[in-house]
Amino acid sequence: MLVFIVPKINVLYCFDDKFWRLAAVSIRSLMLSQKHPENMVVHCMVAPRTCGKRKIRRIVTCAGGRVIWRVVNSRKNPYKGYDYSRWSPVIFFRLFAHRIFPNLDKILYLDSDTLVCGDITSLYNTDISKYAMGAVRDMAPTEIDDNPNGKYVREFIKLHLKHNLYINSGVLLLNLSKMRECESDLLNVRVPLKYPDQDILNVGLDGKIRELPLKYNFIPEMQISSKFSDATKKAAIKGAVIHHFYAIKPYMYHPMFPQTYSDFYKMASSLGLYPEDFVKADMKRISKKHRHDSKTHIPYLRLDKRGRLKLFGVFRV
Repeated sequence: MLVFIVPKINVLYCFDDKFWRLAAVSIRSLMLSQKHPENMVVHCMVAPRTCGKRKIRRIVTCAGGRVIWRVVNSRKNPYKGYDYSRWSPVIFFRLFAHRIFPNLDKILYLDSDTLVCGDITSLYNTDISKYAMGAVRDMAPTEIDDNPNGKYVREFIKLHLKHNLYINSGVLLLNLSKMRECESDLLNVRVPLKYPDQDILNVGLDGKIRELPLKYNFIPEMQISSKFSDATKKAAIKGAVIHHFYAIKPYMYHPMFPQTYSDFYKMASSLGLYPEDFVKADMKRISKKHRHDSKTHIPYLRLDKRGRLKLFGVFRV
């Protein structure tokens, strides 16, 4: 009798205490979408004092998978000198995963604001032996002059890249062996950074990235660039394997994107997490100084005259 051993699939999430709930929902969707969830090894690179370890471990182990929880302090972060005024240090974690997991040669990184809708085995088995990583071209419509994201990507390519490929860093199939070889290139990027981790990867690994199909990092709310063929667009719209909620927060109901909210709500509520939980966490992150202006930070929020939360702008389906 022949026994086939299916190799382990290593998946990486990087988050802190602000985003562990989003990560938990994404990990839940990952485990439910796999033909062989018992082959999943979920690696969590987290900041100190990050909550959610017990819940995430239960999500993965109940499906037969395994969790590796790695706390990363500031001393281990080679990018700690970058400007953190707008971004959390956690966004740089994926750039040095090759240091944290020296015994791994390959890992699939997923942003916490993703939902996995299909089996990722084919994605994981993509041959990137000649590349530092595989990633999906950013969807920003560079051909539209008045689109801010499209304009930024177009100018970035023109100024800083030799190859006409600017990728989105929400889903990355990392060849950790090659990443170790390219570490100095990543550490010595010296260009203005709007999306720090993403811009560093695009410059440092220019020409060393294999472009992956759009269905592996599809942003439902974004206008799709004309650089993608009609067939590619249709395949992504009908059968995206990974949805990436880059443009809007999936727990915020928006009348233009009800399906996004519905899909996220169903997955989150199965964990006992509801839109209110995510909104409350957002509220805590808004300083008291700017609490009166919370609606600019959290759309559809309702506050009373004293600035207290009165009614959530979220609706259960």
